[in-house]
Amino acid sequence: MSAEVKVLSTSTRTNLEALKHHMKKLEFKYYEERDGWVTFGAHLMMNGEGVAPYDCISISVRFMDINVDLWGFDLINKLPEARQAILDFYEAEGNYGKDW
Repeated sequence: MSAEVKVLSTSTRTNLEALKHHMKKLEFKYYEERDGWVTFGAHLMMNGEGVAPYDCISISVRFMDINVDLWGFDLINKLPEARQAILDFYEAEGNYGKDW
């Protein structure tokens, strides 16, 4: 876990663990938080800096922002369930700002 995640409140860490559990059920693996974002990916690829996830969903743990990069149709079909898990996370955090 990065230093950023370690300074999150206990409730946020608990909510993040619940989100990880939901995403794992959908076959997305959790990747370490970075710059306020957590990423869940279905595959790995090699980039110039090492191994990185692709076919992934990244969410901000501080703001209600999401970045989705899915190419597989089987993964796209899982997007509604992933969306609900992410909305549940934001609701538990008290962030309701956007309709999407």
